[in-house]
Amino acid sequence: MDAIKNLYTYTRKYKYELIAGIIALILTDALGLLPPWLIKLAIDYIKKADSQSHSISPLIKYSVLIVSAVGLQAVFRYYWRKHLFGISRKVEYDLRNDYFRHLQRLHWGFFQHTKTGDIMSRATNDLQAVREFLGIGSVIIVDTAVIMTTCLILMIFISPKLTGISLLPMALVSIIVLKFSREIRQRFESVQKQLSEISSMVHENIAGIRVIQAYVQEENELNRFKKLNEQLINKNLELTKISGAFFPLMVFTTGLATALVLWIGGREVIRGQLTLGSYVAFNGYLAMLTWPMAAIGFMINLSQRGIASMRRIEEIMNVKPEITEKPPAISLQQSAIKGEIEIKSLTFSYKGKENVLSDINLSIKARGSLSLAGAVGSGKSTLVKLIMRIYDAPDDSIFINGVDIKRIPIKILRDGIGYVEQEPFLFSDTIRENIVFGVNDVTDNDVEKTVIMAGLERDMEIFPHGINTVIGERGVTLSGGQKQRVALARAIIKRPTILILDDAFSNLDAYTEGRVFTNIIESLKDTTFILISHRISTMREADMIAVMENGRIAETGTHDELISKSGLYNRIYKKQVFSEMEIVEE
Repeated sequence: MDAIKNLYTYTRKYKYELIAGIIALILTDALGLLPPWLIKLAIDYIKKADSQSHSISPLIKYSVLIVSAVGLQAVFRYYWRKHLFGISRKVEYDLRNDYFRHLQRLHWGFFQHTKTGDIMSRATNDLQAVREFLGIGSVIIVDTAVIMTTCLILMIFISPKLTGISLLPMALVSIIVLKFSREIRQRFESVQKQLSEISSMVHENIAGIRVIQAYVQEENELNRFKKLNEQLINKNLELTKISGAFFPLMVFTTGLATALVLWIGGREVIRGQLTLGSYVAFNGYLAMLTWPMAAIGFMINLSQRGIASMRRIEEIMNVKPEITEKPPAISLQQSAIKGEIEIKSLTFSYKGKENVLSDINLSIKARGSLSLAGAVGSGKSTLVKLIMRIYDAPDDSIFINGVDIKRIPIKILRDGIGYVEQEPFLFSDTIRENIVFGVNDVTDNDVEKTVIMAGLERDMEIFPHGINTVIGERGVTLSGGQKQRVALARAIIKRPTILILDDAFSNLDAYTEGRVFTNIIESLKDTTFILISHRISTMREADMIAVMENGRIAETGTHDELISKSGLYNRIYKKQVFSEMEIVEE
């Protein structure tokens, strides 16, 4: 029922179109009831004409009325299809937008634990099932109500006896519906889940095609796909078996009713207890009942599919975003964020697990710079992601300009921060579009300066279309260093108040790294820098260096201060110096 209620909230905004469509559908059905009655009158008139002379003008009148009724029926049929089917498309549009908008608000952790193919399957296959339920389903509901009610009234008016006899087989319908509806829903859910599995596998294979080919796993992946596809076929066949038996049984009940009417009603016509015209009209209305009876089965099938799909969509829609603004949100403009960062007694763990960070205390002045050093897994990346609220830190533990970051609107906070990670994501678009992503009103001159700042100017010369070269999905045509520099340019061009570089130079040689980093520092003088790196040559330029170990701050100070101590930083420094000396000697 919750799925139906949620769908109602979407259809409510189109209530006037829905009313117009229902009225047009009712008029269509009402006009469809006229021809059998007009044929009854015409046949009875012709029957009387056997014994006495009659004018043909009534027959002309009946013919004109039948043609008029059918013509008007066509007009109203156009309007109900336009409105009712149109509403289903509009609801699908709204629901898909809300689904995508909700995905944009969800935290990173959700996407780390949910398969992309499953998310995509719900946005396509399940939404289609919901649309079909709304569009065809609404038509069936009105059709069934109007046609069954009016046809039964007219049939009772013609012959209560025949009506009662023809309805006896219809008692089977309730038994059939109860027997099959739950099975259809369960089997359809199983099919949709299998589609999600296939979508996930295809997505992973396309994204990781280079790894698959490098390890010669094409045949194994094909066999795995065949197995999943075979399971999908089997589940679809199971669904088809039950739905395939469902519809014939529904039609059989109406066929049985027609046979009884032919046998008993025909005898009454022969005996003169029922006119031929009434018998023909009764059969016409009984034939019209065939659609609603069969449609009940179709409606059960559609509704079970639609409800199952809506539930799958709601599973995602009901996931609560973990990153929310702490009321009252302070309305700061980006320019008001000066970049002063203070971290007080920060302790953090992922969903109650062992602490990743413990008792972190740091202070970074506006327009200052901090380097984070330490081994892999020491908590450096987690710390900077907490500053951006990719993950949520405890209350009153991270402050910008003296304000708890939870009280700063997320959009303003993240607009003021530039972030470049070690493995950046690039879109399947041109280099230029990847650079200006998220920035409005940017000029070609701004882009050109940014390209130079990121050390990309020489690379532009070798690309076939320069900065307008399409780089393929995830930047597949670029080297690791080129990807990182494009991502750097994307962060730099927004002129952020805070720039976080999370091992963003790992694919660059020491010379290029030094040149690019110097360009950035000289160009963004009003920016606060947080740098994660494994190269001492880059880290030493920061105002302060914090060395992390096992989620804690092991030591802090400038490069010279830390070198003078026999701590972790000193050991890292000596190790790098000795490595460089060995390389030079070789």
